[in-house]
Amino acid sequence: MRTSAASQVSTAKKPTHRSFSLLGMLSAEWKQQRCPDRQVGRKLLQALAFAIWFFWGALSAQSGLAQQFAKTGAALRLFPSRVSVAAGAKQTFIATISGFVRLSVVWMVNGRTGGGPSWGTITQHGVYTAPAIDPGMPVTVSAVNSTSPQIEGAAMVTIVNPPVPELTGATYADEVASWEAQLMPGVVNSSGLEWDSDTRTWSPQPDWTAPSTGTGPLNYYKEQFLRPLTRLAIAKGDVALMEELAGFHLALLQWRTTTVGTMLQNGGSNPIIEIDGPATARTFPWYEPYEGTIRIREDIQSDAQYLSTAAQLLRAIAQMPAAMRTAHLLQFVKDYNGFLVSEQLLRILYGMAVPWFYANPKIPLPVVAGWTYLAETGYRPPHPYAYQAAMTDTMLWLVADSAEVLGADAAAPDLAILDNTDRRQLRRAVLAGVSLMHARCPHLVSPDGADVLSLFAGDYDDHPDYAYAGDTGPDQPSVPNPKYGLSWDISHSYRFPIVFRSLYETRNAAGANFPTLNDLVALGNSCFHLAFTGNSRLPAFKNFLEGWNGWFEVRYASIPNGYPPEQYCDSAKSPNNCLTGGALQGWGQLAFANPNLASLMQSLINLAYDDSPPTAAFKDQHYYYGAPYSIIGDTYPVFMIWVVGDSAERLP
Repeated sequence: MRTSAASQVSTAKKPTHRSFSLLGMLSAEWKQQRCPDRQVGRKLLQALAFAIWFFWGALSAQSGLAQQFAKTGAALRLFPSRVSVAAGAKQTFIATISGFVRLSVVWMVNGRTGGGPSWGTITQHGVYTAPAIDPGMPVTVSAVNSTSPQIEGAAMVTIVNPPVPELTGATYADEVASWEAQLMPGVVNSSGLEWDSDTRTWSPQPDWTAPSTGTGPLNYYKEQFLRPLTRLAIAKGDVALMEELAGFHLALLQWRTTTVGTMLQNGGSNPIIEIDGPATARTFPWYEPYEGTIRIREDIQSDAQYLSTAAQLLRAIAQMPAAMRTAHLLQFVKDYNGFLVSEQLLRILYGMAVPWFYANPKIPLPVVAGWTYLAETGYRPPHPYAYQAAMTDTMLWLVADSAEVLGADAAAPDLAILDNTDRRQLRRAVLAGVSLMHARCPHLVSPDGADVLSLFAGDYDDHPDYAYAGDTGPDQPSVPNPKYGLSWDISHSYRFPIVFRSLYETRNAAGANFPTLNDLVALGNSCFHLAFTGNSRLPAFKNFLEGWNGWFEVRYASIPNGYPPEQYCDSAKSPNNCLTGGALQGWGQLAFANPNLASLMQSLINLAYDDSPPTAAFKDQHYYYGAPYSIIGDTYPVFMIWVVGDSAERLP
């Protein structure tokens, strides 16, 4: 039976009789004591009695009102219902229902009572404290009536990060000059091409000879050489610099590729053939000596890594206003597009002659089918071959490169970058790769309460690189001691921020729902809260992204000493046995989403200027790379060029 409004009011006032009976008792006691100021005393007693009546009535009516509101379908509302809160600031919320504000409610943030450090916390009185940084996802403050949980209300909160500050200690002009002095020689030496600043053209060096094994393996470091300049050109819209980069890609295509048919003809007798596709398809050759014969193949890892810089340039050109696209840039789009899409990406993604992608008979080929199978089944090969189902860096580059092309196509339909068939196949490949990435990159909570991303934990279980990872001592281990469930080492992990940003910026073109901004923030948190040792004045990084600090790549011919835990490494050794060089790269690309990374990148720049004896000793241990990590004149050290290039958007 429904209760009328009048009876509801009557019910709420029942404690009144008891309250005023108490007033009579107190008044009588007052008279007996003959208070000298009865008028004042009477008013005080009346006020006290009114307060008792008010709160007693409210508390006793709470349950009855809640039940009545539940029956009538009344809504609980929060004020404010939408609000922007600065990171780290406080905001008080008030819960009301039909104008009744003294509700007993349970406060939650994103469905968690009291909230948490990733999304913000809230007290029992509705005082919300925003997290230190925007989590990159919607934040909902909600209140639930404590006696009738079906009565609830919510408010939307937008966390506002402070503006990302410009970099100090670095300028655009000095970064370009430093790149020309420090990294351009690497581009020239690995390609045999030289730049003529007068004619603004690239041409072959007359005395350069390609290795007998082919030009493919030389592409491995080109991404690291070209990325800083590519990021600078894109961030600043430097058309001349973009033309220089476009010219290099076209010259490399013209002078350093061959065709699949030519490779098969040059393979000698009884070669092992690990390449397929049309005979006219161009690629970077690799003739690998193997057990008395030759393996005819491609260094797909090196190629896909290098091609990422060309794919990013392609999307940047497509996103430019049409009037700004020069003849040189349009020539690059026209001549390079077919090579990148048909002769490289689609041929490799849907080819069948690349068994080293997944050397496991249960995982189907082509690689796109393998990604789909692994994402849908969760299959992991048994020990000792768990790593045969890994999502490798090669695969990450292929997914990101394909996404960049889709982004370029969506940005400029007038350039006719893709036809319907190619677009459909690339989108299918990206979605398959992203689905596997999403399945293997769950969110976790770090020991200090941050939302972090676990990246491919256990993918490389049983791999020789990880055979000694369980050892954390100073001496090179001699007996294998693997540690299972690890993520990537911090050096190879530099691919993550680059690939994730490419996928985030092209997600609409690809139709993907991963990664989100929240995923980018959590990825940055993984670096900052887990791998980074925490000392911004002397920044160092543990050997594995999740914060584990064991040995890596022990007993390799190219690295005879292996990579010890960071506190025991020595970058002045030959060869360098610190992973710092890789740890510095890429992460600046996520500074726009994660202020902690922005601060860390600035610390890395500041470090280059500090040559005090204790700091110099620290830098010689961790940051030496053919020369000390110091500014010489106006020339930056190599590691700093990477840091500044990845943070190019923040240059003044």
